[in-house]
Order: sequence, then C-alpha cells, then structure tokens
Amino acid sequence: MTNTPTSVARILIAGGMLSVALMLSGLVAFAVRGGVHGETLDLDRLLENRAHGRSANTFTSIGAIRRALEHRPVDPVAVIASGVVLLLLTPVAGTAGALVAFIRAKDWRYATIASLLLAALVVSFFFGGAG
Repeated sequence: MTNTPTSVARILIAGGMLSVALMLSGLVAFAVRGGVHGETLDLDRLLENRAHGRSANTFTSIGAIRRALEHRPVDPVAVIASGVVLLLLTPVAGTAGALVAFIRAKDWRYATIASLLLAALVVSFFFGGAG
C-alpha cells in the first residue's frame, strides 16, 4: 500500500496554509498602510492597466507581481496576489506529487491518469494566458 493520499494531502495543506498566510499578511500590510487612500501608486502599472481599462491595483501577469515584490516598499496587493497564485498552483503541485508517488509504487494506471491530468493543467495555463 502506498502513502500517496498522505503525501498529496500534505502538499495541499501546506500550499493552502502558506497561500492563506501570504494573503492575510498582505491584507494586514494593506490595512496598516492606510488602504486605498494611503497607497502610493506604481505609475507603470497604473498606465498599463488604464490603457487596458483595468483597475490600478490589478496584476495581470506573474512578471508584474514579481516586479511589485522587488520594489521597495513591497506592494501589499502584490503579496495578496502572490498568495492567490500560490493557491492556484497548489493542485498542480499535488498532482505532480501524486504522479511521483504512483511511479514509485509502480502503479502505472494511476501514474498515467496523474500525468494526463498534470499535462491538462499545464496546457490550460498556457492557453488560459497565465504567463
């Protein structure tokens, strides 16, 4: 008997808890900095979002989140967005962990199912515009 459910559960719980912690810390930082009215706007993000008719506090790519996290002081909305991205990637990591566990257990039927599911998730990220 393999411990696949236990390892996948650990991945999902750790990813979920870490993403919630990121989102909460970003929310607290946002509140401490005064919310929307106390924020200094990132001019590049503001101009890019206004050109596309989006809110100034919207992140539309991983690169935009990374740039906002590298900027000092760190943008709390970027911390919240990174928590959301981590939450979305957690099932992908769980599926990859299940695939590894099934391969180690030589359970080829479920390894095939997990690999097809993982491939579908990866392809959906590319076609969904997540990059």
